Amino acid sequence: MSSKRTDDYQDLEEGITMEDGGSVIKEDDEKPLDPIEEQNKKRWVLIRAVLGEMLCTFLFVYVLCATSANFIRLNSPANPVVGGLSTGFAAVALIYSFADVSGAHFNPAVTFATCITRKTSITKGLMYIGAQLVGSVLASLILLATFPGNFTDGKNAAAAVAIAPSSDANIGNAFLTELVLTFILVYVIFAVAFDTVEDSVKTKVVGKSSSNNLTIYTTSGQTKAGFAPIAIGFTLGFLCFLGGSVSGGAFNPARVFGTALVGNNWTRHWMYWIADFLGAGLAGFTQKFFSSSRK
Repeated sequence: MSSKRTDDYQDLEEGITMEDGGSVIKEDDEKPLDPIEEQNKKRWVLIRAVLGEMLCTFLFVYVLCATSANFIRLNSPANPVVGGLSTGFAAVALIYSFADVSGAHFNPAVTFATCITRKTSITKGLMYIGAQLVGSVLASLILLATFPGNFTDGKNAAAAVAIAPSSDANIGNAFLTELVLTFILVYVIFAVAFDTVEDSVKTKVVGKSSSNNLTIYTTSGQTKAGFAPIAIGFTLGFLCFLGGSVSGGAFNPARVFGTALVGNNWTRHWMYWIADFLGAGLAGFTQKFFSSSRK
């Protein structure tokens, strides 16, 4: 990346913009904003974030489902390597594309973890989860439109790629597998994606800030978070090599919900919400405990 290029990243919760090569400036010191105009701007940023999260989840879930459906149509045996590559590449591309729009969660478990660790407000978190579920359902519907005919046992495309635990795995096996896989994913996300901007990093602050250290989601090359999309993509990729033969390897309730609804396959659906949320919450608090920026 050229040193002359300026990258802006907004933290939608605090209204923070990170600008490489800039200086610490408070916008309200430069030009006072009309309260109504400021409120409208905040509302638009939130709307854009929610819509961006829906589109991001739609694209992610569609890529994963289409990869599985394509292998089924080709009568090829399940290949976790191809699935892992597809998942990892899609995650890297989408996080780089949507990080400055919504934060690119595309996973209700990630959003839940940011809510309980107070990185995201409850209201915004609920809106995100709703958008993620809508995006997941839309992806499953588009899957039906793009893959013709019935699959194995007369199932439609969504039912064929729906995630369910293995028939020889008991509920304890599947639950613990999902919890551990989600813990790994969310711990990595918190460790690399939520970075602390120290005073030596020049930033432009929009609105008020209560401290000199600003916790944001950033892909700035000046910090390790510049590599966050790659680290998260790699993590999602290698997680596809683990647990798929036990729990189905979801570690994302949105991935499970869309195909369950459109394909009418609700096998132990509750497990993916409870196990994934529990694993995400534990990971969020664990990483917060080990974080060097912990106050």
